[in-house]
Amino acid sequence: MSIDTQLSKSKHSHIFWMKIVLAVIVLCFVSMIVANIMKGIATGKYIAGLPETAQPVTAMKIEGTAWTPVIKTTGLVRPNQGAMLSSQMPGTVAKILVQSGQMVKKGDVLVELDNSVEMANLESAQARLPSVKQAYQRYQALYKTKSISRQELDNAKATYDTLTANIDSLKAQIKRRQIIAPFDGMAGIVKVNIGQYVTVGTEIVRVEDRTQMKIDFSLSQNLLEKLHIGQTIIATIDANKSETFNAKITAIEPAINVTTGLVDLQATFEGSAAQQLLSGMFTRLNIALPTENNQIVVPQVAISYNMYGEIAYVLTALSSEEKETLLNNDHFPHKEHIDNVYRANQITVFTKDRQGIYAQLQPKGIKLGDLIVTGGQQNLSNGSLVIVTDKQGVGTTTPKLKSNL
Repeated sequence: MSIDTQLSKSKHSHIFWMKIVLAVIVLCFVSMIVANIMKGIATGKYIAGLPETAQPVTAMKIEGTAWTPVIKTTGLVRPNQGAMLSSQMPGTVAKILVQSGQMVKKGDVLVELDNSVEMANLESAQARLPSVKQAYQRYQALYKTKSISRQELDNAKATYDTLTANIDSLKAQIKRRQIIAPFDGMAGIVKVNIGQYVTVGTEIVRVEDRTQMKIDFSLSQNLLEKLHIGQTIIATIDANKSETFNAKITAIEPAINVTTGLVDLQATFEGSAAQQLLSGMFTRLNIALPTENNQIVVPQVAISYNMYGEIAYVLTALSSEEKETLLNNDHFPHKEHIDNVYRANQITVFTKDRQGIYAQLQPKGIKLGDLIVTGGQQNLSNGSLVIVTDKQGVGTTTPKLKSNL
């Protein structure tokens, strides 16, 4: 047998075995595909025989609630009266007659600048006053008897008037060197020391009348029709967030601020609690509007969002046929609580207002008496089967304030 013949037979044998191997491989793949298809069919039949899964949720019944809309803004606290007292004249501080934090009365002298020169000039002028006055009186008597001319009497009167005017001027200069309380109130921190030279306008001490504390704030002119004198305001301060303070609007500026386009308002705090406030404090204000009754109010956690807007899930009771189907299924685990099983329907809602953890909804697609899901809705879709648990939903009640102590 020639070499070419042997090579030809060897080549044909190799190709044959390659075909056998490929056929086996293809058969294996086909077998696996068929097995997976059969498994899928069997799994589908098994799942088809199982009942729907009831997702656990928390829910609440919507009842008519009184809702008080508010206008939210911010403002600054100011005292009934308050002023930073400063020097009207330059000079050296001679006396400090007030202590920081002391209660003072209107007219009390708080600080005195050195007035020794003015006092000396005043004493000199007052010493000359009796003789000048007597001379003027003598001239008046002499003029009545025509012993002197009218010119001499006028000169004597001018001398007397000039001296009395100088005395009044010196007294005024001395008074201007005194820092006097312009009203009853509390003195702040004294900002000068004895012997310190001060110039005109140097801050000396603040005095504040805190018998009434007020708030200055501004609002859009579009809200003017909703505002009136005596309207209630609830204020909170960052320094004490656990407490609220009541105030009432006491003044509305009769002109719009041309710089901001806003209307300026003032409110006055009520009660002794206002004494906890300091001027300049930043406040958050809620201006109460007329209360609306029988409103749809739900916790904000009941509202979800998708690309179309706000949604919520409202529960509807199962029909008799659905209940019977579930009860007849041996795999349904909630037969004892079948009355708590509902169908969840997705609806679109429209928020009208928000306060704290609650939202006021418009009566569109939802109504009083509906059972709304407040927890667990992240696992739901439209038409899902759910079971309502007895637990209270997270975020459905206002949490208690915690102390930092």
